Amino acid sequence: MFSEFRKLQQNSIVYFSNMDDWNDLRYFLAVARGGGLTHAASVLGVSPATVSRRIDAFEETLGLKLFIRRQTGYVLTTDGEHMHERALPVEQAMLTFGRQTQDAANVGRWSGHIRVACPELVAAHWITPRLSEFFMKYPRLRVELIVGLEQVNLSRRDADIAVRFVRPSKDEEGDYIGQALADLPFAAYRPALHALSEADWHALPHISWNERWSHLPMAKWLATAFPKQAPVFASNSLNLQYIGACAGLGVVVLPTSVGDDDSRLVRVEPDRLVTSRPLWLVFHRDLRSSERVLAMRNFLMSIFGN
Repeated sequence: MFSEFRKLQQNSIVYFSNMDDWNDLRYFLAVARGGGLTHAASVLGVSPATVSRRIDAFEETLGLKLFIRRQTGYVLTTDGEHMHERALPVEQAMLTFGRQTQDAANVGRWSGHIRVACPELVAAHWITPRLSEFFMKYPRLRVELIVGLEQVNLSRRDADIAVRFVRPSKDEEGDYIGQALADLPFAAYRPALHALSEADWHALPHISWNERWSHLPMAKWLATAFPKQAPVFASNSLNLQYIGACAGLGVVVLPTSVGDDDSRLVRVEPDRLVTSRPLWLVFHRDLRSSERVLAMRNFLMSIFGN
């Protein structure tokens, strides 16, 4: 296996004479990332006992102790840290090979499985309602939506394509391709069932973000508008905030294309926007010629008018 590491470093070419070598690295990296057996087992789809046996056998084969076993989890040893450093480029090479092999097998057939990561509100209000149009055009493609604000790792194939509020960073630009989809304007809304004058909306409770997301411009605006009260409801899901506002919980900040179209909500300041956030489409450079990724890219760009 170490000869394969040297070959990778010297020639940027990886050849595995035994696929178990790669599987050993998959188990090793899963434990290293999760810090224990339970998380690794969940990621790999096996039992913790299986992960433990594979790690023990891997260490025995190498003649190295890669982890210190503690009650709180697994911690890399010095040898483990060196292995981790060498394993990452091997992982990238194998994932690249897998992406290219999967798409080569589907050339001309517009078939396969496409995983899209996006914020929950985007999935609920833009993508899902229009998926029937996508399937009419590409009936052999299957779609999986992964929702949340966390940025998925496209290099590790956590998703094939992502819609997110952050453009690729300088560190990502070498691997990722980013395209602007739209600028989403946000405004503040109150439940229509509260019969208040425009000046009275500050007396209402409000809905905001978890503390972890307090840096978002929507959360900052709410903190300024309601300086002396905590939110009555907080969530990292903009879709849940929207549902809460429609149920009468309080003032919320939403994209205007969502809030303006719902009769249960009324803008608190009709002519004022809170912020505008750019929405980006991002995918791995290795997939720039993938038919299934191009199909989803074109679909997403058509949704947002590009």
